[in-house]
Amino acid sequence: MNSTNYFNYPESNLATLLENVERLSKMGTWEMDFISQSIYWSEGVYRMMGYTPFEFEVTFENGLEIVFPEDRMAAIAHMNEALAGEKEYEIQKRLIKKNGEIIHVISKASVLRNEFGVPEKMIGVFQDISEFIITKEKLKKSKTTTQVLLEKLDGIFWEVDASTLEFKYISPQVELITGFTREEWMSEPDFWQNHIHPEDRDQAIYYCDLKTSQNLDHSFDYRFIRKDGRIIWLNDRVKVISENGKPKTLSGLMVDVTAEKNLSLALQDEISLKQNLIQHLPSSIFLLDEDQNFLLWNKKFEEWSECDPKEIHQMKPLDFFEEADRPQIQNAIIDLTISKRPVVLECHMKTKSGKRVPLLVSASRVIYKNQECILGVSQNISELVANKRALEESNKRYEILSKATNDAVWDFDVLSNQLVWAEGFNTLFGFDLDLVKPNLDFFIHRIHPEDRGRIFLKIQEFMKPNHPVSNWLEEYRFLKADGVYAFVVDKAAFIRDSEGRVIRVVGAMQDITERKQYETSLTNLNIKLERNVRELAISNMELEQFAFVASHDLQEPLRMISSFLMLLSSKYGDQLDEKAHRYINFARDGAKRMQQIILDLLELSRVGKPNEARVELNINSILEEVEANFKKLITEKQAIIARPILPNIQGYRTPVLQIFNNLIGNGLKYSKTGIPPKLTIQVKDADKEWVFSVKDEGIGIEKEYFDKIFVIFQRLHQGEEYPGTGIGLAIVKKAVDFLQGRIWVESEVGQGTVFYFTIPKA
Repeated sequence: MNSTNYFNYPESNLATLLENVERLSKMGTWEMDFISQSIYWSEGVYRMMGYTPFEFEVTFENGLEIVFPEDRMAAIAHMNEALAGEKEYEIQKRLIKKNGEIIHVISKASVLRNEFGVPEKMIGVFQDISEFIITKEKLKKSKTTTQVLLEKLDGIFWEVDASTLEFKYISPQVELITGFTREEWMSEPDFWQNHIHPEDRDQAIYYCDLKTSQNLDHSFDYRFIRKDGRIIWLNDRVKVISENGKPKTLSGLMVDVTAEKNLSLALQDEISLKQNLIQHLPSSIFLLDEDQNFLLWNKKFEEWSECDPKEIHQMKPLDFFEEADRPQIQNAIIDLTISKRPVVLECHMKTKSGKRVPLLVSASRVIYKNQECILGVSQNISELVANKRALEESNKRYEILSKATNDAVWDFDVLSNQLVWAEGFNTLFGFDLDLVKPNLDFFIHRIHPEDRGRIFLKIQEFMKPNHPVSNWLEEYRFLKADGVYAFVVDKAAFIRDSEGRVIRVVGAMQDITERKQYETSLTNLNIKLERNVRELAISNMELEQFAFVASHDLQEPLRMISSFLMLLSSKYGDQLDEKAHRYINFARDGAKRMQQIILDLLELSRVGKPNEARVELNINSILEEVEANFKKLITEKQAIIARPILPNIQGYRTPVLQIFNNLIGNGLKYSKTGIPPKLTIQVKDADKEWVFSVKDEGIGIEKEYFDKIFVIFQRLHQGEEYPGTGIGLAIVKKAVDFLQGRIWVESEVGQGTVFYFTIPKA
């Protein structure tokens, strides 16, 4: 018996082989005829979809309904692109079986076009890849034959002179088929010859003349150019009528066989496609004879085994499998021989290089070339095995996570009305999950009566189709197994199908009883704090009023003391000795310092309470006002204040004026003896805030005092050397805080000081 690895065998045997392949590999073929507007499914498709063969007539509408709703638009768009010639038709999509089960298939098809490129038919294949993720397609055998088409065609009856080929008669169908009228055919000499396609003309005329001269009836095909320019195929069946042994008249029938020709070409393409399809299926196919010799196989078998055709011819099936799998392979072959029923088994192919390929092998008995053979279809389940392993690991991780977390995880399957509780319901709420079988009703009735109505209405709202929100977060009281209510926070995700209906809800509950108790105590504490704040505000108001009144009332006695000291000095000055005059001067200086302290304290108390609105401030104008305040001192010390044109900002005028007034005053005050002071004022735009700087070249500040200088009454020098109250920088700090800015200092003793402060833009 000759063996080959190519599928070049009669079409009838191919049909039998393909039918068995359909059964073994869960495949089915389909055909869409655009001319007759009909759709055909093979028996394999009906079986794949859970129907009995030809249970209903397939139409475009019900054919589309079996496609999963989310895949329909993509499937239609893909078909349109294939028909337009933009791409090959090959698509993976989901189908809905009769029982509602969703399967994944891959569909691939060929578009059969006429000579003008117009689609006339699509022939394709479905393969169920739900379990094994392995796809390819197979085309069904066309059941339309050329003979059936010919019987339905109308023909042109004609009669011509055998010697001149001039038409004597032509039937009315000529206009329907060729577009030319009878008169046009009859009136123009050589009309028929002139309208034969140039590439076929000489051959057609020569053949007709040859057979006519031999007095032989004949039939031949040729292309003909219609009146509208389209090219059709005609089959001319000629009857030679002789007289005295010489041809006198030719009569015949012209039949438009364009469709037949196109179909014939398509059938040839289809047979070639079927052979290629089998060769390129994602499954490996092999055919064994009664002695377990390989008769046929496809390229996938060679690819997986890593063996070439010569090696496969010399091998037996058991040679391709591991030692551990060989007994079940041999038993399967015996079962096939005895029971002749199909077998399915999992095993591992051992490749030429020693690799292990997990396979699912389906095999059955078939008749091929009048002998019983074994047809096998193997599918590579490497990915499936890996997915199963990953799923098992995922489930283990889920179990460990459920046990390790402090959450009570739950899962509600809406379609089956099944509620599953994880281990957390035992650890958190004390439910014995071996005894308690929860359902939705059980769950609802364990919610506190005061919370139940609210939660139930919320659940109903979320269960509505196409509800805009899918993430659930609610707090309520939940009855534990010991009869005590726990405060819980429940987080869940509502999972919806393509039509917006909830099909599953997955969530987790946390026991927040301790947090609730803490929140309650915190609320009580906040109430106390608010009360204390109100009391403190009243106290601060009273202190401010006291400070204002005290500072105001203290100034009158100080003015009196100063006045009487001046009177004492002027009236009795000549009677007092030098020591008495020195004491009077000490008293007068103390009164002045006390009066300045009172004024500074009054100013400090006013910082942060401007009786003005937030407005646009002209910083240049404010600095001009400050310089006017220190005009006498600036002149005496020959001071220089350098500043660019500064921007306008939003803020409160009084605090900004206080800041610059005190910083510039300090820069003038703490200058080096005998050296004219120089102050530099700058600003930087720092996106969300203004950063101002006031730099002097004075005596500087030691780093250890950087934080102390902003504290009230903190002075670094004696009053005789540098007069002051120690309140100026405290006023600056309070004003900057009121403006919600920041202030800091950089300085080096003997080199000068830079004060930085910020004012937010918003």
